[in-house]
Amino acid sequence: MYNVLVVDDEPFMLEGWRTMVDWESHGFRLCWAVSDGREALEVMEREVPDLVFTDLQMPVMDGLELIRQMKQSQGLKEIKTVIVSGYSRFDAAQFAIRHQIEQYLLKPLIEEEIHELLDSLRLDMDQRNSMEASASESLSIVFARALQEESEEARTALTSRLGCLAEATGRLIVLDAKAGKPGPTMEEVEAELSGLPAGFGCMEEPSGSIGLLVWSPQQDGQEEGLDAGIRRMVERLSGRWPSCSIYVSGETRGWRHLRQLNTQLQELRSRGLYNKGRAGVFWYEHRDEQTHWRWEDAASRAEALLAAVERNDFSAIEEAATALVEFVEGTHKPASSLTATLSYLQGGLLRAYHKAGGDPANPPEWILPPYGLLGNVREQLSAACLQAAGQIDELNSKRPEGRLQEAVAFVTDHYREKLQLKDLAELFRLNPVYMGQQFKRVTGYCFNDYMHLLRIKEAKKLLLRTDLKVSTIANELGYHSTEYFGSVFKSLTKVSPSAYKSNQKGDCLE
Repeated sequence: MYNVLVVDDEPFMLEGWRTMVDWESHGFRLCWAVSDGREALEVMEREVPDLVFTDLQMPVMDGLELIRQMKQSQGLKEIKTVIVSGYSRFDAAQFAIRHQIEQYLLKPLIEEEIHELLDSLRLDMDQRNSMEASASESLSIVFARALQEESEEARTALTSRLGCLAEATGRLIVLDAKAGKPGPTMEEVEAELSGLPAGFGCMEEPSGSIGLLVWSPQQDGQEEGLDAGIRRMVERLSGRWPSCSIYVSGETRGWRHLRQLNTQLQELRSRGLYNKGRAGVFWYEHRDEQTHWRWEDAASRAEALLAAVERNDFSAIEEAATALVEFVEGTHKPASSLTATLSYLQGGLLRAYHKAGGDPANPPEWILPPYGLLGNVREQLSAACLQAAGQIDELNSKRPEGRLQEAVAFVTDHYREKLQLKDLAELFRLNPVYMGQQFKRVTGYCFNDYMHLLRIKEAKKLLLRTDLKVSTIANELGYHSTEYFGSVFKSLTKVSPSAYKSNQKGDCLE
């Protein structure tokens, strides 16, 4: 539960906050309700709330001064704050923008709107807490999550953990020790690179190789960019450990293409395996383009195998695995071709596993089997893919509930559009009859009734907050006629739209 402080000098408003808002069901607890800014600061001297709602016009100390003092205090400036006012003020709106206030709300307040705002704030606060918690996780864990998810939240956690700018330009580097020779430790690498201008995060792979995430702390256009910084890094590393192979990926901005960079490194490392792990520095941009096989040829065969796995088609899996291995064995460099192709395939299997609901932080054994090291490659590949297909199919069989929740969320976001149950069922790969039954179970309403409920809820806001005509509101919300809109509105609210508009107090906190 997040603790809330409300500041308002109108007694009936304070009573409304206490009695009309269902705080706890939305993850909050109303702990304090005071009548001016000075009282609020006195409360915050004793205990810091997580969220503050404050009026503007108050005696002793108004809302703007309260916020100004909060933002100047080290212990209070991060508190989420919502301004609530009975009328619009341009200077207050400017102040809110300048100080990054979460919301600027006008009275009268709609109870449903407050609950929606609380849900939104709680989600944001949960994510922030999660990011702060990730700062204590190892870089390897945060990197693995960003690599597997490629989501905005995972990238934000990674940049936070690294301490770099959100739009920093970065590359990946891996140091592989030569077979039979000890490589550097993570502490040795960190000590060797300390003091260089490029920023870096260091992690150790289970194999003993050292991975680096390197970024430029410089802004675009300044004298020393990322490439110059990395060159200084690899020169120092290769000078200190000349027997190591050092692989440098291409670059990305904001760590948006980690999976692509990782694939680039695997391609470089696979070529290194073919060359018996020769030492040196290998840049992805300088890789030899004269290969005897094409990525698209390998990818098309891997995609056929992935499709068979997702269908859980045993015979198709055997056939596709055989075709893939025969293709690899026929290339000029089968060892490196196999490694690079299987890297692509394993990424696809992991995505399918994650999509089906598997935990990407704990991949199953079939994700990285020792292909080619223990006998027949085709048999190993077929066995791993058959095992993957069975587990992914089992996970997918438990997913209808998840897809149904996604469908409900989709309707909530697109209720203004012309939606039909059969189209929604097709979009989320569910049987229309099953979807209709389960939609009612989850929401408590039939599909059409739920659509009307969302539309009328929005209509109430538009009637209360705007001067739009009833016909215009009906059209914006997807109703083909004003009369039909009026009949639906009255069936749900017991009054006509015009009557609702003239009687604002029914649904408002005044």
